[in-house]
Amino acid sequence: MAEPKPFSPYEEQLSILRGRGLAIPDEELALQWLREKNYYRLSAYSLTLRQRDTATGNDKFFDGASFSDIIDLYEFDDQFRAAIFHAASVVETNLKSYVAYYHARQYGPIGYLDGNNFEDPWRHAKFLNALSKSLNLRKDEPFVLHHHNDLNGIYPLWVVVEVLSFDQISMLYRNLSKSDRAAIAREFYSIPSREYIENWIHCSVVARNIAAHGARFYHRKRVNPPAKLPKEINEYGTKPFGYVYALYQLLPQNERFTFASCIQVCFAEHPSAKPSELGFPSNWHELIK
Repeated sequence: MAEPKPFSPYEEQLSILRGRGLAIPDEELALQWLREKNYYRLSAYSLTLRQRDTATGNDKFFDGASFSDIIDLYEFDDQFRAAIFHAASVVETNLKSYVAYYHARQYGPIGYLDGNNFEDPWRHAKFLNALSKSLNLRKDEPFVLHHHNDLNGIYPLWVVVEVLSFDQISMLYRNLSKSDRAAIAREFYSIPSREYIENWIHCSVVARNIAAHGARFYHRKRVNPPAKLPKEINEYGTKPFGYVYALYQLLPQNERFTFASCIQVCFAEHPSAKPSELGFPSNWHELIK
C-alpha cells in the first residue's frame, strides 16, 4: 500500500510551489488562499501552468507562471459555475411548470398517480416512493400542510413538482410515454426530437450538480453523459461546452442572451482562462449568442 504524502504546513506548501518555479508576488495573499481553499483544490487550477520535469520527476511551472494566475483561474471557475447554476435553475423551474401543465391537462390533476400514464411501471412506483419521502421532508411547509390538513392529502401535480428535485423531475419526464415526451418537446421547447430534450435535461442536471458542489469545470477532460449536439459540432459533446450548449437550448428566449453574456463576461474578466480548456470551439460566440 502506497504511503500518503507527508503533512506540510502552509509555509512549506508555499516553498514547494516556489521551488517548482511558481512566482509568488504576494506571499501573504498566497498563504491566505492556501488556508481558505486547500492546497490540493488550488493545485487543480495550476494543471495548465506546469508540466512534468523529466530530470527531477516533479512538476515544473512554465516561465512566467504566477500564483496570481491560479487565483484568476479559480475565480473564473467560480464565476462560470455561478452562471451554470443560475441557468440550470431556470431550466429546472421551466421543466416543472411544463410537465405539470401538460400532464394535468392530459390526465387530470392527480393523473400522475396512475402508472398506466407512464412508460415504465417500476420506475413510476419508485417515483411515488421518492415523492412520499420528499413530501415528508417538506411536511412543515405551508403549502404542504394546507393540502395535507385541508384537502385530505390530495396533491395536484402542480403542487407535487414543487417538492421534487431537478433529478426527480428529470426522471419523471423521461418516464412519460414517448408521445407525451415528444409533445412537450414540441410545445414548450419547439424541438421536434424528444431525444435531444431528454439528453439536454440530463446534462443540465449533471451540470447543476457539478456547479452546486463546487466541482471544477476548467480543464475538465470529459463530461458524462455526452451532450447531443448538431453533427458539425458533435465532437464537443464530451466537453463542458456541450453542457453550456444544452442549457442554452433549453432556456427560454429571454434568458438565452443573459446566459450567453454571463459566459462571455467570465472569459473577459479572467484573461488566464482559455475557452479551449473547457472544450469551446473557436466559433462558440456564434453558437450561443
